[in-house]
Amino acid sequence: MRNAGLEVIFMKNEPTTESPKRVFSNPLLVVALTLVIFIISQLIAFVIVQAGHSALGAKSSIDQSAITQFGYILIAEILTIGAVLGLLRRAKLSLKTIGWGRGPSLKDLKWAVVGTLVFYGLLIATTVLLSALIPSFDANQPQDVGFKGLMTTPDKVIAFFALVILPPLGEETLIRGYLYSSLRARWRYLPAMLLTSLLFGAAHLTTGDSGILWAAGATTFVLSVVLVYLREKTGALYAPVLVHIANNFLAFFIYIHG
Repeated sequence: MRNAGLEVIFMKNEPTTESPKRVFSNPLLVVALTLVIFIISQLIAFVIVQAGHSALGAKSSIDQSAITQFGYILIAEILTIGAVLGLLRRAKLSLKTIGWGRGPSLKDLKWAVVGTLVFYGLLIATTVLLSALIPSFDANQPQDVGFKGLMTTPDKVIAFFALVILPPLGEETLIRGYLYSSLRARWRYLPAMLLTSLLFGAAHLTTGDSGILWAAGATTFVLSVVLVYLREKTGALYAPVLVHIANNFLAFFIYIHG
């Protein structure tokens, strides 16, 4: 009963007017905490994996070992989800407030299919527009996925789970779950969606092999717009996770065969 007011507000798509202590932290603190969780979880995961890698006497870098890279991503996502759960527990909020309060339904799958089609339609339109307005815009900039030399089938299977399955779970819990839900509790849909998507896109600007990866930033911004809409429409994170997985699967397929 403690969270009933907030949950009803989400269902009605209206921002809450409850006291900050009864909902989430203020928006600036929420953004700061999101960035801290995103960065610190990766740093801790890297330190742990690097220490284990060195203790085993491995001479190759982390990204040249599929198992090691999988461990890094797994630890980072576990830390991310754990941090969000810790914040919810501290604020005495239920999982429902970030979209994990119910089981999946057929509606989630239907919206995921619609969301995937809409996303790729928007992505094509955005790419054409940016290419026309900015002649130097390169939609085919290579992205560093962290895995090098995937030659064997076991390595590809490990990379599949590390790149296609794990990131959507952690990122949706943190970004469309904690961040967007927190902003939406205070703001209306549009500003909450825009800030969430801008931050998500900005986080992917540095994933290129060299320099700023504008294509990845634009792609993830458009992706986030669709994912936030699905979070708002369905009231849960299942459809966003499925669309995110579909996008990562296509990117993985292109990477493996590219």
